[in-house]
Amino acid sequence: MPVTPMPIRIEKELVDLLNEGSRRTLHKKQELIRLTLRRHLREVIEEESIKPPGKVTNVQPWPKGLLTRIYQEIQHENWDKVESAAVRSGQKTPPSLDD
Repeated sequence: MPVTPMPIRIEKELVDLLNEGSRRTLHKKQELIRLTLRRHLREVIEEESIKPPGKVTNVQPWPKGLLTRIYQEIQHENWDKVESAAVRSGQKTPPSLDD
């Protein structure tokens, strides 16, 4: 099995734990580190992985099919009636697309 040496910085508390582990087990410090990585690295990766954000808004999505029904209704509407109702509503100037 090919090995890749990897220098790491270890805090004093971890060094103390490794010393205790090598004293209480038959393993050297290096082997304790390898065993720990083999047994627990996947769990740590899962716990520390970046989770996609949940909902961005508190507005509930529209029910399925509602947009389809709305667009079908709009296609059947007479836009001349909509425009004349807008004019009758008292708007002095026509709506601007630049607003």
